[in-house]
Amino acid sequence: MAYKKEPAPLGYSNQKILLQNTQKKLDTVSLDLGNGSKIEMLQYEKLVSFPDNRDIDDTDIDVFAENIERNGFQSAIVVAREFDGGESRTGKPTGNYIIISGHRRYAAFSMILEKNPSFMHRKIPALILRDDIPWPELEELNLLMNYDAVSEASHPGDMRKRVARLMELLQKRGIEKKLYDRIAEKLSISSRQIRKYDSINKNLIVGLQNLLDEEKISINQANQYASRSISVQNYILDFINEKGEALTEDEYQQLKSQDEENIRLQKEAEERLKENELKLREQEDEIKRLKNKTIELESLVNDDQDINEKASQELINTQAQLRRAREKADKYQKILKDAKEADAEQINKTIGISAPIAVNEMLSKINDNVVKLGKRKEKRGYQFSKNDVQKIRSIIDDLKALIEEN
Repeated sequence: MAYKKEPAPLGYSNQKILLQNTQKKLDTVSLDLGNGSKIEMLQYEKLVSFPDNRDIDDTDIDVFAENIERNGFQSAIVVAREFDGGESRTGKPTGNYIIISGHRRYAAFSMILEKNPSFMHRKIPALILRDDIPWPELEELNLLMNYDAVSEASHPGDMRKRVARLMELLQKRGIEKKLYDRIAEKLSISSRQIRKYDSINKNLIVGLQNLLDEEKISINQANQYASRSISVQNYILDFINEKGEALTEDEYQQLKSQDEENIRLQKEAEERLKENELKLREQEDEIKRLKNKTIELESLVNDDQDINEKASQELINTQAQLRRAREKADKYQKILKDAKEADAEQINKTIGISAPIAVNEMLSKINDNVVKLGKRKEKRGYQFSKNDVQKIRSIIDDLKALIEEN
């Protein structure tokens, strides 16, 4: 009996597409397929892209399509059944399947069908996931299974968005413990880097986030800027957009010092404000008490003649105390008003890179020339050549211009 070679049950090549082949990829997200997941040939028209799936990498997509046309599919795309209940995963099946992973293969298959509409009977091998997998897990799966070619170093913006989305998905599932470690493990980077991205996502203004996404600033710079106040961040954004380059370390340290000083003064102002507000409340309570006492004494003076003299004296003392309490209250109100004005002035204090860094460079040039002149004096007496005078004047003019600019 002649040996009859069995054709591959799925795909177009001689290599079978087995569940184990796709499981290798699914292992990266630790998904237990269990009973109910299976590979089937699905009609092209019944496949729909995952909502808000990231843009596919179409590099050499035509070469990829040619390879599929020659050799068929080497692995199945991963899909989930679509239900008319939407993301709740309830209701009746619509007959369509949502692509979780395999958008690039799907795009290549579309390209082939444009030239050869009957290729593989318009069917593509797909692993259909269990119907009981909730939508947040499918979102996580989509995020991680499309992560392959993205590296942190070359796509910091993409990594930033992935960290934010993973953080949101895990928290939605009630996972809070060791969140940074969990995400670091899924994305194969350090927990420290995850903390940086999380800080950037939560604390960095949108304009600077965009600069990171465009690779105009580094992840370390973005993390530094995220720790600064909004006013400093806005200044940095305007500076970079105007100059077309990131701050030097000296310039950032200068802004950091200003920011930290402003924060310190702000905290001191807030503490003084709280202290004076407390004193004002105490005086207001004292005024209220003395007012009530005055009313009682006035009643005694008017109604009881026997204790009239004693009550009259106490009334006079109480009225004096009331007057002093009011004076103190007025004093604290003025202190509070002045403190709030000073606080507002501190908040509006100009943040910026001042001249000292550039001035020091100029002074260094002057110093160098003075040293040269000193050496010349030792050799042939202290005499200025026209060239010496021109150099010094030029440096002084530059220094004056720099000071006037600032």
